[in-house]
Amino acid sequence: MKLLNILENYDTVLLDQLSADKVDETINLRLPQSVIVQEIISALSSQSYISDKILYGKPPTFAILNLILQSPDFMTEVEGFQARVLDYVKELSIRAGQTKSTHEKNPHLYMKILKKAWENDGIIDKSEGYILELLRNELGIWDREHFMLMHDASIISLWNIEQEYYLVRNHLLTTGIILTHENKYLIADEVAVQIRKTLGIEIMDDSYKRLLNSLNREDLALILTFYQLNISGTKDAMIGRLLNSLIPPAEVLGQLHLETLRELCRRENIQISGAKSTVIANIIQFFDEDVDLRKDQLDEPTISLPPEPEPREMDPEIYIKVLTILTGQQLYDILHQNALMTSGSKEEKVKRILDCHLSERSILNFLRKEDLAQLCRKFILPISGSKQELVDRILDYVPFTTPVNLPEEKDNVIIKDTLNTPEVFSEELKVGTDPTTLPLNWDEINSMFPSLGNDEKIVLAILKEAKSITEQDLTRIVTKHKLGWFLHKAHMAELMAKLKREDKPYIQIKSIQNANIYQWTANDIADNQILEKKSARDIIDALRHGVVPRNNLSLLMVGQQTARKHLSDILLEVNSNKSHFKFIRGQYGSGKTFLCSWLKEFALDNEFAVSFMNISHDQPLSDLPIFFSGLINGLRTPEKTDSSALVDILESWLLNIHNKTARIEGIELSQTGTQENLSRIVENSIEVELANLSDIEPGFSQALRAFYKGKAMGNMELVSNAVAWIMGSKSLSSQALRDIGVRGYLEANNVFPRMRAILEIISGARYKGLLLLVDELELVRKFPHARQRELALETLRLLIDEAGRNALPGCLIIFTGTDEFFEDERYGLKSYEALAERVMTPFTHDSFVSMRQPIISLESLDQNRLANVLFKIRDLYGIAYNWDAQQFANDSSILKLIEEWTVFGEESIDRKPRPVLREFIQMLDLCEENKGVDLSQFLKTKQEVTSEYELTK
Repeated sequence: MKLLNILENYDTVLLDQLSADKVDETINLRLPQSVIVQEIISALSSQSYISDKILYGKPPTFAILNLILQSPDFMTEVEGFQARVLDYVKELSIRAGQTKSTHEKNPHLYMKILKKAWENDGIIDKSEGYILELLRNELGIWDREHFMLMHDASIISLWNIEQEYYLVRNHLLTTGIILTHENKYLIADEVAVQIRKTLGIEIMDDSYKRLLNSLNREDLALILTFYQLNISGTKDAMIGRLLNSLIPPAEVLGQLHLETLRELCRRENIQISGAKSTVIANIIQFFDEDVDLRKDQLDEPTISLPPEPEPREMDPEIYIKVLTILTGQQLYDILHQNALMTSGSKEEKVKRILDCHLSERSILNFLRKEDLAQLCRKFILPISGSKQELVDRILDYVPFTTPVNLPEEKDNVIIKDTLNTPEVFSEELKVGTDPTTLPLNWDEINSMFPSLGNDEKIVLAILKEAKSITEQDLTRIVTKHKLGWFLHKAHMAELMAKLKREDKPYIQIKSIQNANIYQWTANDIADNQILEKKSARDIIDALRHGVVPRNNLSLLMVGQQTARKHLSDILLEVNSNKSHFKFIRGQYGSGKTFLCSWLKEFALDNEFAVSFMNISHDQPLSDLPIFFSGLINGLRTPEKTDSSALVDILESWLLNIHNKTARIEGIELSQTGTQENLSRIVENSIEVELANLSDIEPGFSQALRAFYKGKAMGNMELVSNAVAWIMGSKSLSSQALRDIGVRGYLEANNVFPRMRAILEIISGARYKGLLLLVDELELVRKFPHARQRELALETLRLLIDEAGRNALPGCLIIFTGTDEFFEDERYGLKSYEALAERVMTPFTHDSFVSMRQPIISLESLDQNRLANVLFKIRDLYGIAYNWDAQQFANDSSILKLIEEWTVFGEESIDRKPRPVLREFIQMLDLCEENKGVDLSQFLKTKQEVTSEYELTK
């Protein structure tokens, strides 16, 4: 039966079980069932996958598989199967004990080494497997002999075979090598082919017997003599000896003359052309497919035209190199799935693939994702991403050579180097795209951005055409056009910063965790009216949903000019390696979050990094390592504003060292022999910087070194682990820690040194400093345990002490809290005397306020400020929807509406601004969507307002 027919009857749970070691996406993503089935079929049809699972499987693996294989249709009854397997294991054990050294073999030596490998740790790992394979080749032990010798009494005594039967059977069922159907164990047709290849079964026993019976006694005697076997007895006895000897059929036929083989082909009507190995393969295939039993039933062969050759994409020499690097098992998978001859030398197999009609893309798609990742690793290409992304990288692979420069390109320095891996990137790469392969939009981009480097123009041209590119796409672009980038995020951030300084912010980032998608936005900003409408719409949509808008907050900002001026001034001061802290105090609705959001936007516009944190039960202030993780998760840059920008900042730091070193040394890369010199200098520069960081926190510099090494070598697992450790993750394995070169996890006493290290990286990555915003301090009062509140307030004290003594250079920390937090003597700030002494203003005056004190107090929203806010919202609404808002929501109607909200609260607003603004926008929606309706229709009479007030009392 075919795999697809069997798996169609499996439910989702069983499919998930079968796909556990075949589909890595099932961990994070629920794939469609049809895709999962196809991935399972792909793995089980792969010789490398099957071989990995059974080649060194414990007894009774061979017995289970061979019994099913020798059964009709590869299917056997479940009932009584265990007893048959155990009996077969005993038979194999007896045969293994009777094996004698023949033809200069030494099976006893092999059995001793095999037993030692099993005794070591109960499994045979890849290294031991390679040694055993080499030993088999040296001793001339065939695959079938290997499985026979594995059943020697000295080896199977290592296990309880009855118990191992259940373990092995369950393993084979879990992987799908064995499946179940109607109370039977079965092996799918595609899997049977791969199992036979692994077990060394070139032909099934019954078919092999018919093949040998087609030879005459003289031919059989010649073969038996060569292998030092008895030649006496009947023909059936001679055939029996050859079957029991486990000699591969190809070797048996190899002892006969080519003309003898061709004579057999003529008698049986088998194709006779080709070399001897081809003739032998044809004979084996003929009998194995039982063609000899149905010769009379065969139709006349039909002549079909060869298929049209598919277009090829790779350079022929590179394609040959790719195929040559593939393993024998991988070549076998490709040939088998294309019904091409699988026998012969590696050179012959490669030639068959080259000569077939299929393109390189089609050929690579026959490989499993794991095989493609292995191939990418050999070419120093990234191994992350989907199967198609791996195929694309291989198709675009170009060996690193010194390319030809584009015309009129000067001083375009792109450095590519690795730490402790000079053999990988030993040369400096310079943009060298052939002008005939330049992107379609090259001329347009070249004229629009004359100050950019050619590498940046190429990326821009492709991005403009494609509208968006992923990091995987960027990797392909870099490889195809020989840009020499390997810090992709950093290069793109640098490009975005250049465009912003030219007032052409044509690129924006959409990110999913650490993965970036770069989008072309020039169409949105080409027209000021389009930009204005989009900005207004974004603001209105945010307010409609009760959240603070992300951008263009200055359009809504009313009042607080003094506070904004003071905060922006001290933010710019931290650029001088100073640190500051401030508390913003005010009741709900006074604009604390809005002011912080405005300051965040101001910081990003002025090339600061920003981290915004909300205190909560999941993000308590009482745990310093969790606080640090929150800081990193909230980290944003001007280029990346929707997810953590830690990786982008680390890459920018490394790229900055490259660029700075090239400028300082003044090395002209076009001169012969300068590349290796520059590589050493860059590496030394990085080591000097890491040594400085090591003085701050030793583990951080080691993790950063691992990050750089992983980036340079394309080892994304090492990169991911290094980033996780820097962030403070405690879920890394011991092996991951060893790979990074660190010990232990982030503890409370290491948080401030790591913060200082992060600040060093931020300032070294061309950013001016860090704005850290800590919102909702009042939630500290609601922590259920006194000890947790004390620790939170103690963390607060430590933070302001560090900032107050300039121990966090380049950082401004802003805390926000309500009046209750600052005044509560039992649960709030005043409950911690050491903190209150540092923060609370010792002297106050009703008429005067100083912004230089630690606390900035915000006044509640009054009638005048609310009116100005609503006027602005009204005008923005009109822009957003191209609607004459003032005609249907005039100033007098808005002022009357405000009077309803303040009639019993004098000039103060007794409602929170958030629901007020949502209600106002809802009224505007009703007016705009219903022709002829205006705001005055929603105003209430004084009597209605009075009645509502009475009901709420």
